[in-house]
Parts: sequence; C-alpha cells; structure tokens
Amino acid sequence: MSKWDIDPPGVSGVVTRTGERAGGFDTARTAMGNALSGAAGSCGSEIVAGALAGFAQHISPSIDGVTQLTGRILTAAVDATKAYVAGDLEMAATAQSNAGAAPPGNFN
Repeated sequence: MSKWDIDPPGVSGVVTRTGERAGGFDTARTAMGNALSGAAGSCGSEIVAGALAGFAQHISPSIDGVTQLTGRILTAAVDATKAYVAGDLEMAATAQSNAGAAPPGNFN
C-alpha cells in the first residue's frame, strides 16, 4: 500500500467548497429544463420541440449521474479521512477506491 499523508482540515475545506459548488448542479439543471421547455414552447415547430424534449430526456440521466457521483465522492473523502484519522488505512483505501464507481446512467 502506498504511503498516506492526509491533512484532515484541508480535506474538510475542499469537501465543503466542493459541496457548495455542487449545489449549483440543481440550479443549473432547473435553468436548463426551463430554457428547453421555453424554447420548445415558442419555437413554432413540432419537430424542433420534439427534438428538444428528446434531448432533455436523453441528457437527464447523465446530469443525475454527475450529481450522484459528486455526492458519493465527497462522502467517500470524508469516510476515508475519518478512517485515516482512526488509523485504519485499509478502510480508508477501500472508501477511496469505492468512490470512483460510476452510478448507473448514460455518460455519453
């Protein structure tokens, strides 16, 4: 196993700042949904409106996946740091390793 050198207060700061920024995912998703809905409603073309609705449906799982993965990574960083502080390097390595597993979704 590689050597660990973790700064718990530093991790806490990064997790806090990242969590605050990740909160913008929901705002951006809502804004995108409103914009697509508005565009579909005012474009005057059923074909374009259908394409916009299809795009929104296609992209939604990817946006959800990014949001979920970000939350899982932040949780794993906290869990790994707690395990490190407790002296359980194997548990910390497992938490860190599991963080990168992608949630179900389409990331195309």
